[in-house]
Amino acid sequence: MAEMNNFIGHAKLQEEYEVQIRAGLVPYVRSSPGIGKSDSVKQFAEKNRLFLIDLRLSQCTPEDLQGYPMREGDKAVFTPFSIFPLEGETPPEGYDGWLLLLDELSSANKAVQAAAYKLVLDRQVGSFNLHPHCAIICCGNLITDKAVVHKMSTALQSRLIHFQLDVDVNEWTNWAVKNDIDHRIVAFVNFDNNMLMNFSPDHEDNTFACPRTWEFLNRTMKDVDIDRVAHTPRIVGTIGNAAGQEFISFCEVYNDLPKWEHLVDPKINEALKPPLEPAAKFAVVSWIGTELDEDEVEVVLPYVKKFGGDFQMLFCRHILRRFPNMDRKSKLFATFSTSIISKALR
Repeated sequence: MAEMNNFIGHAKLQEEYEVQIRAGLVPYVRSSPGIGKSDSVKQFAEKNRLFLIDLRLSQCTPEDLQGYPMREGDKAVFTPFSIFPLEGETPPEGYDGWLLLLDELSSANKAVQAAAYKLVLDRQVGSFNLHPHCAIICCGNLITDKAVVHKMSTALQSRLIHFQLDVDVNEWTNWAVKNDIDHRIVAFVNFDNNMLMNFSPDHEDNTFACPRTWEFLNRTMKDVDIDRVAHTPRIVGTIGNAAGQEFISFCEVYNDLPKWEHLVDPKINEALKPPLEPAAKFAVVSWIGTELDEDEVEVVLPYVKKFGGDFQMLFCRHILRRFPNMDRKSKLFATFSTSIISKALR
């Protein structure tokens, strides 16, 4: 089967979850590894007060979905496992229902995929009905990415609404700023957009850069002064050799950046000159944009105005992501950001 080209971002995917589930349908989301399929489902569950049930189909047998055969008198009945919420049950305290995530669907063998037919279309486990307030979402990897994937039957294909999740640097940056990801990581990804998802199915490295592994790197390198000798094994072991080496070189730029106390001192920053190298410009603008306090925004504007339009736009995006009402609180910033946006639209 040819790969789908109906690409969708995280924000739009949340809207589609809402539409498909309200219609009683089952969305199926595929993507390359590490983009955040499962996290998107968790986000939807939290937003809608749904208790998340995470079922990894690659680890299941058909009996897990059909129910286990038990003797009842002279007959055998299929008894559902307790993981499935059935009619008549009460949602856990604090929840309005359930969300059943059938993850790794494309990695399940054919027998398990066949067992899923009745679950996703008829909403039944054996002869038992799922609770009417239990939604279903499926996720899986792409065949072309050389993950452990089995071809899906046409019978199962037609029971699902298919979407292919893609990475978007702006969406990821919004998430990264809100979740306090290290400003060097944010700056590097915006400097080289290809490094957000540096993945090839034919890669020979031990790992690769993707939203998942960048978040892993943030956990161990957040606010740590990077030393090439000491930290290379850790960094390349997290995001791969190519991305790791480039990220280390990018971070070395920070050694030549102005001191923070000079940037936020209006008597000093007007005399400061912006760096010449593009990488250094990305570094300093992202550094300012992600670390600045709300009451320091106006103070650094004279320095930021010395940068080119693209870097000024980057600064404005960082500020508005962190302080959405800044253009209302500060006339100076509002005038500056409006001017930058007007120039970008010409």
